[in-house]
Amino acid sequence: MRFYNPLYTRKWTKMFSPVSTFVTQLSKQLGLQTLFLGKDLSNEFLINTDTMPNGHVNKSTPNNNDSNSLSTFFSSMNFSFRPRSPSKTSYGKQSRQSSSSKTTKFYKKNRNQNIKQTENNSIYHQLNIHTINDENNNNKTLNETNQNSVIINIPPETSSQSNDDTDKFIFTFEHFLWILILTLCYFTWFIFIAGISIIHIVLYSIIIFLYFLSDRTRRFALAILVYLTYLLLYDALHLVPNYTVSKVHILDVYLIEKKFFGIYKNGHLMTLNEYFRLNHIPILDIISGLCYLSWIPIPVAYSLYLYRYKSKRDYADFAFTFLLTNICGFVVYYIIPAAPPWYIELYGFNMNMKAPGSPAGFIHFDQITGIKIFSSMYSKNANVFAAIPSLHAAYPTITVLYGSLSKKLWLHIGFVFFTFGVWFSAVYSGHHYVIDVLAGGTCAVTAYTLYRLISRIPTINRLLVAYSKLI
Repeated sequence: MRFYNPLYTRKWTKMFSPVSTFVTQLSKQLGLQTLFLGKDLSNEFLINTDTMPNGHVNKSTPNNNDSNSLSTFFSSMNFSFRPRSPSKTSYGKQSRQSSSSKTTKFYKKNRNQNIKQTENNSIYHQLNIHTINDENNNNKTLNETNQNSVIINIPPETSSQSNDDTDKFIFTFEHFLWILILTLCYFTWFIFIAGISIIHIVLYSIIIFLYFLSDRTRRFALAILVYLTYLLLYDALHLVPNYTVSKVHILDVYLIEKKFFGIYKNGHLMTLNEYFRLNHIPILDIISGLCYLSWIPIPVAYSLYLYRYKSKRDYADFAFTFLLTNICGFVVYYIIPAAPPWYIELYGFNMNMKAPGSPAGFIHFDQITGIKIFSSMYSKNANVFAAIPSLHAAYPTITVLYGSLSKKLWLHIGFVFFTFGVWFSAVYSGHHYVIDVLAGGTCAVTAYTLYRLISRIPTINRLLVAYSKLI
């Protein structure tokens, strides 16, 4: 017979006592002996743990002449198994494999002095069976372990259950083949199409070195490929200039800016860029220059913080949102090519396709510090007519959107101030209008929302999970 594991032992003991008394008396009158597996169980109890799903004890039948032996067994036995949880599976139809696994999980969680584990993956659970009576009514105490214990064999841990969270990298022919193919594509692109430079060779050498150095550096190299993809896309903008695709907007953007965000100075309506050009302050030149130099380092550093101290999925979400923001910005560059504010100051409203980049208001930062950092930076600008949207304003906005992942309020607030600092610096320096900054923030929010929607697609989500495990 199968006994239900009671939630309250005393209650079920009282219920089973009359039944057990009747059964034992009937067996005594009929002269029957209870045999199990061809053995006389007059002095011991055998409990089959293979059929104990969630705490059910199967086939525990004593053979005694005493009418109270079965009730004594239930009253003296402390069940340490968990009560059965509700399940749609009918009683007695659970497979042996599932029941064994459930019992094993329970014994791992049940920590008390009566449980011990041996080296051969066996667990002994000592049952509190005090005394039983033999046919001569002589009390015997079963103190031996093999008579009072339940032995559970734990299957060896499989590879899927392994706690090792790092897969050892094995150098196979397939790895080398893929690396060879990607290397050929990389150098073919830069040598014959985009134009190769020393920076491209250095980046490739660093990635390959990290990939083969160790398992940890290999994961890091695969993680930063997202940012390497951004650099390659940005570097490729000069292959097809946006002013060759669409008409460059110069005058209309200037008039819109003056209409919505213009200010009056001595009765003359001017943009904020024109006002700051006439009224610049040295301390603001330094602060704005430092903020503008941090537009990429701080977001990237924060993503690496997520990679190191938070989850890899958080890093992947941030990095792919960053990449998607750039893609959205590049698309708008080709739809609405726009001249920056400093362009009107130097060239007016005429179109000059060969106009080089300019540091604009940041020239004051170079003069104060004595370091020509902005002059050298903007002299190599890849695209002059890429003012809308302002990616300088978009990147800090991403840190605000993902700032809650740090679980640090002060850092999240710091990202808000950092974002407004970069936005102010973009307008103060004459590199962007206010509408450019707002368009950049909108671009970041749009990319963030679009990524959240795309990541919910089952196929995309599985790829993201796989990539998170890979890095």
